[in-house]
Amino acid sequence: MKFHGKYRIDDLEKNMKFCKAGKVILSEKLKFLKKLIEKYLDDDSVRNLHKMRIAIRRFRYVLEVFAPCYKPKLFNYVYNKMKFLQDIVGEARDLDVLSEKIRNVAGENGLSVPEKFFEQIQAEKSRVTEIIKEELIKFMDDKYVNKFLTTKKR
Repeated sequence: MKFHGKYRIDDLEKNMKFCKAGKVILSEKLKFLKKLIEKYLDDDSVRNLHKMRIAIRRFRYVLEVFAPCYKPKLFNYVYNKMKFLQDIVGEARDLDVLSEKIRNVAGENGLSVPEKFFEQIQAEKSRVTEIIKEELIKFMDDKYVNKFLTTKKR
């Protein structure tokens, strides 16, 4: 089944078997995710973080659908890796949203929030960002993640 536009997956065919289709779909999702990771590693902006977070979440959820197609040990390894990445990226995103919300609420209510407060949020965001970058670099070269897409059905 081919779709036009952003949902199109070139190698996906209408009557393809479930597990084979899963590998095609996951491969495409992983390729897209890796592009966003590279973009984030070059520019760790709030926008790039958000886009990457969405792609990680989508990859993980599609992964769940095709769980029966993989050996449990390998599936669990990749799944746990994705869950960890989703959690740590979510933590950074939460810090961005927290800071923005506090600034907005303070502004709407004429309140003054000490800049030290935002500096502490930013310091925590910087710490988390470094962890994210380290983990993303590991993820990009992870032999089990790459092996995952080429393994045969269990």
